[in-house]
Amino acid sequence: MGKETMVSSKFSVKDAATIGIFCAVMFVVFMAYSMATGASLFYSMIFNAAGAALILAPFYVYMCMKVGKHGPALIYNIMWAIIAGLMMGPFMIPWFLGGGIIAELSMCGKDAYHDIKRVAVSWVITALVRAAHGMSEIWFFKDAFLATGVSEAQVQMQTQFYTDPKYILLSLGVTVIMAILGCVISNSLIVKHFRKSGAIR
Repeated sequence: MGKETMVSSKFSVKDAATIGIFCAVMFVVFMAYSMATGASLFYSMIFNAAGAALILAPFYVYMCMKVGKHGPALIYNIMWAIIAGLMMGPFMIPWFLGGGIIAELSMCGKDAYHDIKRVAVSWVITALVRAAHGMSEIWFFKDAFLATGVSEAQVQMQTQFYTDPKYILLSLGVTVIMAILGCVISNSLIVKHFRKSGAIR
């Protein structure tokens, strides 16, 4: 029994495949969602991450609890670090990578990936990293951001919203609420169902 427990606690090829599949699915869903809502610049800048936090939560919760070991939070954010580096510029890689490290550290401890509250904390952190990435372009990486050739109009718009406390608090606050709500819904409608079937411990 001890040997079986030790083996099961190791990160396996199956775990890597599960994370890879779910990361790919979440990316596709996110891109479809962003294209569907992208017509509104205000929505994209203020509420995009909040909507994504709600829509993607079921995939994230299932992925974390299916694997049940340390790694999913970090790997998911590494995926976004690579995508952000390719789409926005290398200066964004440390932002998402740092967020992934914090999200993974929040899962320290035994059986954290089977605890919906702990999973929700890591998802809130991940969602906030996405919500604040546009803010970071203005706050910390403005020169590098301008060097990508972004239009002056977009820079002015981001500066307008991301230096105004009420919009910052609105964006981050709604993101936290939607991330938590998404995890609550996931736990009620998905995790319990799969636990009954034995798919998730």
